[in-house]
Amino acid sequence: MNELLKAVAAADEDFLVSLANKGLYKRAVKDIDGVAPDIKNNGDTAEISVGGETVTLKTPLTECKCSCVSRTVCRHILSAILLMKSTVSESASVTADNERPEPQSETKTENNPENKPETTPEPEDVTEKLTAKQIEKINICAKQSLAALEDILKHGLVRVPDAEAENLEVNAVRCHALKMADAERAVRELGGKLGDCIARRASFSIRIFTEKFFDCVKLLSRLSESNITANELGVFRQKYDACNDKLTILPIGQRQVAGGEYEGDIYYFLNMDENAKQRFLTLSDLRPVFYEVSERRRTAVQNVVPWGLGTPLKNMMRTKMVLGNAKINGGKLSSSQETSVLAQTAAKLDCPELHSIIMDDFSAATAELFSREVRSEADRLFFIHPTKVNSSVFDKYTQTFLMNIEDCNGRTTDIKVKYRAETKEFIETLEKIGKKILENQDTYFVMLVSAYTENGRLNFFPIEVYDFITPQPHKDYILPDEYKFSEEDAYYAYAILSTLSDVRNKIEITLQCGLQSGGINDKELENKLNNCGLKGLAKLTAEFMSAAESYRHGGEKTAADIIVLMSDILTYIAAAQNKLEIITAMQ
Repeated sequence: MNELLKAVAAADEDFLVSLANKGLYKRAVKDIDGVAPDIKNNGDTAEISVGGETVTLKTPLTECKCSCVSRTVCRHILSAILLMKSTVSESASVTADNERPEPQSETKTENNPENKPETTPEPEDVTEKLTAKQIEKINICAKQSLAALEDILKHGLVRVPDAEAENLEVNAVRCHALKMADAERAVRELGGKLGDCIARRASFSIRIFTEKFFDCVKLLSRLSESNITANELGVFRQKYDACNDKLTILPIGQRQVAGGEYEGDIYYFLNMDENAKQRFLTLSDLRPVFYEVSERRRTAVQNVVPWGLGTPLKNMMRTKMVLGNAKINGGKLSSSQETSVLAQTAAKLDCPELHSIIMDDFSAATAELFSREVRSEADRLFFIHPTKVNSSVFDKYTQTFLMNIEDCNGRTTDIKVKYRAETKEFIETLEKIGKKILENQDTYFVMLVSAYTENGRLNFFPIEVYDFITPQPHKDYILPDEYKFSEEDAYYAYAILSTLSDVRNKIEITLQCGLQSGGINDKELENKLNNCGLKGLAKLTAEFMSAAESYRHGGEKTAADIIVLMSDILTYIAAAQNKLEIITAMQ
């Protein structure tokens, strides 16, 4: 009990916020106002009644439990810690002062078009050196999380226990307590996607899950080593750089994000400086919802009030603004109150600054996308002007809305939106727009889209559709020499990409069915890789298939050995795919 008292006494506001978030902490403070503590000591633990629930406090405080439906640190746990803290003697507080935990910040991330949080903030210069004890704790935590991933691979997604998603959330909380920021984000995101799989949601993608799974494996494997540094842990808060000049921004769109680990709104702006390297900017008003039960999600209204505006940003989306002391990270704007709005005028989107960046040749968008260093969603944004809509349908098999569009040269691509309950209204709006354009092909429209490649093709995710921006006369686009490829180049690139896809499918099937499933060996696939000249990948794939077969028959290979091989294969595929997709996407 003495250790628990010390831990409670040492738990200051920063630490309690790090356990959950600022909102829950404030709610907990309000809940205990005027409440008399009802504490039952049980040796090394304590039970406290809070809001009709029973909280069991224990050390470390990240392991506290509550009888409510939440499986993470809830407001009841925070209230219980605060109630017990109020009873701790001054002497205990003084004793614990030297053991005060380091403050941690809540995370905030931005989602890309498929509701995949972009979880890699701009790195900071972390000068703190890790002690041997800290490294040992980080190694243990990383290995525990890796063990959870190995269990998923053993069972396969088709047999994974329902509690496994909650187990990953527990591991994410452990990572947070040890300041393993990147690991926390990776494990938590994976847990959310596993929850989608278990609930059989249409939005679940085995391709995306596999990528995230093995990205997480790579990260945790590195953090399991003894020579890690503080820089490799990542940071919780992004570092924003001050903009020395005045920044004029034009609001161009707003998108609601829902259904993932974070919910809220993303606001889109155009930098009116035509010479600026970063023309598109975003501001995210997202909150974590992984600690909330589904019935309570989306109940809070997002009303971010940045830059001392005095009114929610959503009310200013028809206003062009001049910002002083703006803070930017890549393409992300900070909502810092140190930034001020120096001038406001009515926004006009049908303007020369916007006209100059509208693309009616999709090859221009493709070349621009591959030339950019993509760090955030802002780096994927384009204004496009399709000259024709060929089809607009909702594919019931894949649960995806598809609009096939054509550019000025007859090159086609797809507008895609995956169905989930939260996108239903958005898809219905897109279906109406598609129907209207198909009925009258003379209808002109401009779209703000986020571009990405999939299966070697360029695709767009729609953010806004405008029917009032006048497209300018067509100007021929001259494709840079480095993006000019022959039909023969494209033929071989498609063939190799198809073979890489076969290997990826083998990895995905193994993850779906588990290591105990049969039929992993495939000599024909190995020969196919050799014939394509991919001898290194052929060797890795043969080793993986042999190891998996050995595991199934009780051989020496472990799940830990196989998961590393699978990770190496996907790293190889990603490197080859990035080079080949430049060729195929240009066709």
